[in-house]
Amino acid sequence: MASFLRVASLRGTALVLGLCCALLSGCASLGVGGEPVEVQLVSLTPLPSTAFEHRLRVDVRLRNPNNHAYEIEGLRFVLDVNGRRLASGVSSETATLPRLGEVVVPVTTTTSLFDVVNQILAFGQQQQPHFEYELSGRVFLKNSWGSIDFERRGSELDLLPKAAKR
Repeated sequence: MASFLRVASLRGTALVLGLCCALLSGCASLGVGGEPVEVQLVSLTPLPSTAFEHRLRVDVRLRNPNNHAYEIEGLRFVLDVNGRRLASGVSSETATLPRLGEVVVPVTTTTSLFDVVNQILAFGQQQQPHFEYELSGRVFLKNSWGSIDFERRGSELDLLPKAAKR
């Protein structure tokens, strides 16, 4: 009986080690240990809205500095402007983020009248008007249980054409 338990214990240990190896190889395919995906706000476009709910189209550029592609099945994010929440958005848009490449994902966001009024009041109180943003969220990967978190800070200089930055 004791030898049976010892053999069962060894088999159990081998099974656990095998599962760990499989999981680690799965994580490697997700790019664990690679460079983070870069995210940039490309544009904000007003959409038809109501008095209490405002909608924006936010274009987000994802740039992949890694040597493997990602299949994206959606993303979610929160957009803060000048330290205050402006909008949040989700998208089930699928896309391929090619290896060493980029893709722009459009997201329809909503914001409340309260958030818009707060932005207007804060902007009016600035001595020197400026636009700084923070975009944080998660990219959901297709055919896996993984996701990629991101955070990006920028300013109006990111959104201006290159000639206007000089």
